[in-house]
Amino acid sequence: MSTPTPAGPATARPAQAASRTARRSAALTAAALTTMAATVFLAPAPHAAAASSGPVESAPARIAVAELTSGGPGSLTAIPDDFAARFGYRPGTLDGLVVNPQGDCSSPVTLPAEFDTACKAHDLGYDLLRYAEEHGEPLGPWARQALDATLDRHMHEACGSRADTFSRARCETMATIAATFVDLNSRRQDYGAPVTETLLGTADPGSTTSWQLLGILGAGVTGLAAALTLRSRTNSTAAQGVQG
Repeated sequence: MSTPTPAGPATARPAQAASRTARRSAALTAAALTTMAATVFLAPAPHAAAASSGPVESAPARIAVAELTSGGPGSLTAIPDDFAARFGYRPGTLDGLVVNPQGDCSSPVTLPAEFDTACKAHDLGYDLLRYAEEHGEPLGPWARQALDATLDRHMHEACGSRADTFSRARCETMATIAATFVDLNSRRQDYGAPVTETLLGTADPGSTTSWQLLGILGAGVTGLAAALTLRSRTNSTAAQGVQG
């Protein structure tokens, strides 16, 4: 009489394969989103501020940006004295960072709530770039690059507050996508003073580029979310199969 073959491993193998497929789908979705973003953003921006090659930089703005991007919390005392009169708000502190209290993570899709403080700090940094530009002493590319890198770091650090591994990974994926779009838009504008725009670079809500970005980002993130959801479900199915 033949001995029955245990069903556990055989049942788990298809589920494990499906899980691997889901992970590959998530990675491919993120890669495709980045590639499509590059197609949109690396085209010349007709309304982008031209980068200045002049050697003179605004000393107050330079000091303030250096404070914001130094790895510390920043300093309110470094903000130029006439900044509030020009931009209509006084910078404040939130969660240990110097921020624009009125700033937000404006984007075509909902970003994790944990990014709010990082976005407010980034908004303040961009206003400092505009401050320097309006005074005829624009900061060099280093300033916008440093601000974007700081936003990237703050968003990923914010994801660390999530206890669940899967939720944290999803948050970090969104941080990477958002940071990629910000950097691509900055490249498109030659790392000069930013035009009035949302976090993800839609300078004119009625422009063709804006609607292209909205469609690309929405479709890409939707696809990524679907792939991650599939992964979660297949993992659950695999676990149930092994237990059975």
